[in-house]
Amino acid sequence: MNHLETEIKGVQIHPEARIVVKEYEYGALLVTGRDKITCGYGNGDCLLLNMKHLFFALSDSNERYSRASRDILERLCEEVDKKGVPEHKEEWLDLVNDVFAHQKYHHKATFSFAAIRRNATGASICIINGGDSTVHIVNKVTGRVEYRTEPNMNFAGRSKKISGEMELSLKGDGYRLVMASDGLADVARFCGKDVTEMVGAFLSHDNVHEIPEKLRELIRSADLGGTAGNYDDFGIIVIDPMSLKTDSDAQIVMGGTDPGEEDAYQRRIADTSSGDGWISMKEIPEKALRINMCGIRVR
Repeated sequence: MNHLETEIKGVQIHPEARIVVKEYEYGALLVTGRDKITCGYGNGDCLLLNMKHLFFALSDSNERYSRASRDILERLCEEVDKKGVPEHKEEWLDLVNDVFAHQKYHHKATFSFAAIRRNATGASICIINGGDSTVHIVNKVTGRVEYRTEPNMNFAGRSKKISGEMELSLKGDGYRLVMASDGLADVARFCGKDVTEMVGAFLSHDNVHEIPEKLRELIRSADLGGTAGNYDDFGIIVIDPMSLKTDSDAQIVMGGTDPGEEDAYQRRIADTSSGDGWISMKEIPEKALRINMCGIRVR
């Protein structure tokens, strides 16, 4: 599937690899944990990419109800469709709290969110975070993590409100936004690093659209080499804020699969005769079934 050396134009989806990229703008990857596959669970990590309004979110639920993560992200999309896109961080917080309040009890899930606004000198980013998924801002030049959310107990399905919002102003194009589930700690372990070192050393470099394939290959190599052990589901979105363009209306939700959906996906990728290749946005209507079978929804 590797096309790191080829030119990528526009949004591209590789359903079987569960990768979404746009050249020089962002990359997203979803991986199912080894123990979840062995035990027949769904993938509780779910990613949301809204290209029209430039907001992104990540949620991580446990195996008791793996769809909880997709439920909350899809409800976020519905609320934005109904109420419109908030202008300010306080409005985003109010909208997110409405979404939180309707999460069913025991449908526990983390919630990490970033809304990006470009300006003449940089970007403004509204960040809202609940649970133990994380949002990082890393300096691409120095590799230093300039900002990181701290884990808290504001899980959807347990709390009715999230703790608060943060707005960061970034000057210039030397910064990268990294949103990741706690599965990043396992990937860092493969590399002999902690999470902060992993973000600074690995995720701050290279073209942003190349990172998902490199991460996927890293996990695959550790798995095949016997150094991975059991690892959790892993979801990540990596963004270069100053490179973002609002030239697509697409919204992608990837993951949050139940056991039946995940089993069908795992059997699909084990079948070497199944479709395997990149799909552009204009090809989505004719290849929607293939995309949906991999736990990806595009609208």
